[in-house]
Amino acid sequence: MIKTEDKFEICRKYRVYLEIIFILGNGVMLQKQFYEICRKLYISRSDYQTRKVLSQLERLQIIKKQNFLYSKNKVIILKKFAIRFLLNKKSSNQVASIPKSIDKRAITSVFKLDRIIKVIDAYDLYDWNNFLDKMYDLNSTLIYNKMKGIFYHEMLMSKYNLNLYEQEMYIRGLESHKNMLRNLESGRKKKFNNNEISYSDLDRDNIKFLYKGNKMNNITIDKLINANIHIESITDLIDTKVVEIVVMDVNNSQNINRIIDSIIMSCIAVKEIFKRDNISFRFKIITWDNIAKKNVKAILDKKSVNQEYNYIRSKLSTYKLDGRNVLLDLKLDINDIKISISHIDIYKKYLGNLSFINKY
Repeated sequence: MIKTEDKFEICRKYRVYLEIIFILGNGVMLQKQFYEICRKLYISRSDYQTRKVLSQLERLQIIKKQNFLYSKNKVIILKKFAIRFLLNKKSSNQVASIPKSIDKRAITSVFKLDRIIKVIDAYDLYDWNNFLDKMYDLNSTLIYNKMKGIFYHEMLMSKYNLNLYEQEMYIRGLESHKNMLRNLESGRKKKFNNNEISYSDLDRDNIKFLYKGNKMNNITIDKLINANIHIESITDLIDTKVVEIVVMDVNNSQNINRIIDSIIMSCIAVKEIFKRDNISFRFKIITWDNIAKKNVKAILDKKSVNQEYNYIRSKLSTYKLDGRNVLLDLKLDINDIKISISHIDIYKKYLGNLSFINKY
């Protein structure tokens, strides 16, 4: 039988490893990416040391592993004791467990970590604290998971000295966060004697994309994150803020209208935060592989004989909510929005070059 004291001791010893999985992967992380993060940030001296750490954590039931989709690559999953330790809770019953079905969460983690690794490389970051400091400097949401968007918004308000009474989106997000905590506590009490609480219980307020009937005032940072839309950086120039945003097609839907909705939603959110600033948007659409990238690009670049702009510029410039042109209301010109498309080559890099029929 494993002693609780032994579990606490190893969690304290290897806290940074657990933090990486918890903060960056939302409790799950592809082992291949975990090794890469530990190597690049000099968390471990070698892959051998990382392997030994994981072996000890698994033996003491701090983590577990399972296959990533149909591949032989492993996903590391934090168990409840690890989450309890990181959140400083007295009992494991006070925290949510990772659900048994983690495929979608793992794919999301892979997309996020792929971007994070690129940030580490771009800025030549060299340790965990250095990385966290840089993400703060960049104003990036990539280190924020679902239901943590309110804390990102608070960070921006503090950093830019924003007037609380002008931050309607923050107030909405705060109320939503309080409701979530109340619902979580209510659910925890109901399930206390029978079942573990699953993270999936917290994911029911998933994003409802901006179809024509929806209101602008429903948007929060959490809704962006829930939709796999991340602010990668906010850079302050003399008279303009350059905002780089990644839209991750985690479900491999290649849905052009959803991509357009994501861009509009992001523009609304950022302009609600920085009401008086000139904003220049740089969007990067991230797809599964090069085929998906080509499919999306072919539609976005498509022009008809009578069109001045390509498909996406035409759709964005005429996008309406409640009969009103969104870009005009936001005082944005179509030229303020730049879009590029990239891919993570998920099959080759993480799935052994095998194709996958996406059930999501």
